[in-house]
Amino acid sequence: MKINEKRLVDTFLELIKIDSESFNEKAIQEFVAARLKELGCTVYVDNAGKAYETNAKGNVIGFFPGTVKSKPIVLSSHIDTVVPGKGIKPVVKKDRITSDGTTILGADDKAGVAIILEVLRTLKEQNEPYPPVEAVFTLTEENGMQGSKNLDYKKLKGREGLILDNEELCELLVQGPAVNTIEVWIKGLAAHAGVCPEKGISALDVAVYALSQMKLGRVDKETVANFGIVKGGQATNIVMDELYLKGEARSLSDAKLKKQTAHMKACFEKAVKHFTKKIDGKVHKPQVKFVPVQRYPAVNVPKTHPMVKAVLAAAKQQGVAMRAMASGGGCDANVLSGFGFTLPNLGVGCRGCHTLKESLELDEFYKAFKITLSAVLVYRK
Repeated sequence: MKINEKRLVDTFLELIKIDSESFNEKAIQEFVAARLKELGCTVYVDNAGKAYETNAKGNVIGFFPGTVKSKPIVLSSHIDTVVPGKGIKPVVKKDRITSDGTTILGADDKAGVAIILEVLRTLKEQNEPYPPVEAVFTLTEENGMQGSKNLDYKKLKGREGLILDNEELCELLVQGPAVNTIEVWIKGLAAHAGVCPEKGISALDVAVYALSQMKLGRVDKETVANFGIVKGGQATNIVMDELYLKGEARSLSDAKLKKQTAHMKACFEKAVKHFTKKIDGKVHKPQVKFVPVQRYPAVNVPKTHPMVKAVLAAAKQQGVAMRAMASGGGCDANVLSGFGFTLPNLGVGCRGCHTLKESLELDEFYKAFKITLSAVLVYRK
């Protein structure tokens, strides 16, 4: 299988020199759309940018015609980066690429973008038959997957393919958790903490009691839960009457996530009963507002799925000991899963993502390209 390593690297370097921190993706959106047109794609830019504050118009979709009759295979990467991602100065070494240490590198996820663009170019140049490809480049993945949440997915005919947004090539992510964000507002009863604390109801006490009854941290092999934000209190001499908590629950199982969320709510309800009391002949009880919101659904791609088998087989040919496994984090694959897409997440060879020490391991980068190209060539639906 032919690979133009220099061209692949040059494309990557061209991409990372375009500033594209989340919410400021206009330049990279326009670049990718133009490059897709050069490759012979019909290009569509949706209106996702109207759904939230970003300077970009929307997600970019390139419709690349195939030479065989088949449903399209979907290849997707996001085009935004985390901060600090302005003025990236790449340092190309023999076996890897890094930044100069003052910014991130942007391999997350411009390595994926570069691979997809090079796959399309290579398909045009070689003589093997290939299916249509729908190349999907999303906005603002790094800040809540805003692009994929607002993707005009009805424009896409394909529902199977790959997302290229994982780090190590040896891991093909086929499972990812559904996540509920949980916000809790507790209203107690203020009183002078030095004079008559018994006439107050501490919102902090309510929270502590509820949390002491709650399963948090590692709940089971598939489920975790945590509260990470707590805000409340006015002064040391006032029984705290208001408290806000924000946390989350994650699980690879929708049923377990539902059960864990219900359990967390029940613990706060139990705390309300525990701290209800009579004060000066009148019954007072704390008030709790418990609001869970699904951040994104779970990804569950069967290990027996043809796409998974194709990728694992291609990896074996490249000498990569790849495993289909679960992730504890989320990405566009989670969101698109909720729209009916089946998209395992392939590693692109980056390390230290979201840090100034981020790097792109070139050997894995090249192999990720070959595996992606191979998966496209064998796809038939």
